[in-house]
Amino acid sequence: MFETVARETKRAAYGIAALPVTLYALAGRRQAPGRLTALLPDAPAGTRRPRYGRAILVSVPAFALALLAWYLLARIATYGVTWTDDDAATSWGGPTLTGAWIVHALCALGMAVPIFAALAPLTRLHARLTS
Repeated sequence: MFETVARETKRAAYGIAALPVTLYALAGRRQAPGRLTALLPDAPAGTRRPRYGRAILVSVPAFALALLAWYLLARIATYGVTWTDDDAATSWGGPTLTGAWIVHALCALGMAVPIFAALAPLTRLHARLTS
């Protein structure tokens, strides 16, 4: 299980970095760092000329999905920081902070599974296009 979490965390980091790296390459630098591709356990070997024009089409949705995944993680991790007694009456899972945290974490998990399912082929395609 921890291997899966680590792999998907690296995939989300790749998704965040894919857009700026591709834009950098399109600006005329034409070298995507190999360290980015090294984040992916299933990264393809570079056999062709990089196609940064097509990679930008893949990196935009990958960036958006990865950003959403990191937002969900940060929001759930910091959910109790802004908790007030007034929130207890209107929060899902209330009236306690623990109940609200559990319900919101389960909702985030329900959103994270399809996000990572969509992010996996996008990051593999981006790695193939840029390597």
